[in-house]
Amino acid sequence: MKAFSKPVRRRRLMLLAIVVAAALTLQIADVHPAVAQIPELTAHQISSSVALDPGARLWTRAQPVAMPLSAQAGVWPFGGGSVSMVEVRAVHTDTELFIKLSWDDETFDAKPSGIDRFVDAAAVEFPSEARSSVPAICMGQADGGVNIWHWQAGMSEGRPQTIEDLSEHGYVDRYPSTDDLYFPAREAGNPVATPLPVTDLVAVGFGTLAPASEQNVQGRAEWSNDRWEVVFSRGLSDASIDQIDLGEEPSVDIAVAVWDGSRKERDGRKSVSQFVLLNVSPEGPPRQGLVMIGVLGIGVIIAGALMLQQATDRRSLPQDVS
Repeated sequence: MKAFSKPVRRRRLMLLAIVVAAALTLQIADVHPAVAQIPELTAHQISSSVALDPGARLWTRAQPVAMPLSAQAGVWPFGGGSVSMVEVRAVHTDTELFIKLSWDDETFDAKPSGIDRFVDAAAVEFPSEARSSVPAICMGQADGGVNIWHWQAGMSEGRPQTIEDLSEHGYVDRYPSTDDLYFPAREAGNPVATPLPVTDLVAVGFGTLAPASEQNVQGRAEWSNDRWEVVFSRGLSDASIDQIDLGEEPSVDIAVAVWDGSRKERDGRKSVSQFVLLNVSPEGPPRQGLVMIGVLGIGVIIAGALMLQQATDRRSLPQDVS
């Protein structure tokens, strides 16, 4: 067997120490770079429901997953959709699930002030029930429906009540009263006419999209620094017909979609992801302190290894005996 000198052995030990420290830090941080091609989203458990606020500090502890989006290919001529990436985070309490979407958007489109103007929007989609295979991502299929939570910018304050709300130059004759009785769609409970920041929808194939029997999804959004942050929330067990019971399933499939109103994206013209796995974990978010300790540990090990190497190199230099 080949014998190695002491300097070579030291170098190998130094390299082994660095690799072990790096692996330990990745384990603490729950980072798995080798599995990045098929991302999984983990919803860790928290104790507070302030997660509906997109700017809540607790979201910094939720692990993000960057989900690539592609243009929906079923729209003439080459598909629609211009957003290439959305960052997704998730947390849950004992009773509620929160999902946060973040993406870059240079324009704030929240008021459809004309027939050719459209608002920014986003959606998350689940299979209607847990199964070994996922349904078709575009509106599901007859034997595998989907549940869609659809948010539109500008709806947090309620849908426009009159033409004047859409444009200062608009005018329409109207009843003297604004009670629901004088607005039949609103009185009938049509969710399109009801002020809802998020509409809960179900579908079992193309042409079947309809409001869910119960509207239990909440949402809140913020736009700043050319970036949207949107949070969806629903009770884990607030499932009506054609909706998955999130309280009974430790993991479910989820997909997302985004519309950019300034690019005239609406309906099928959108950016969509593939289904990824959402794990509802009973554990809390990773503690950032442990991650920092691991990072500092790597720094100390590398610094010490470099100092040891320098000392070894100095000792191995020939001595000047003149």
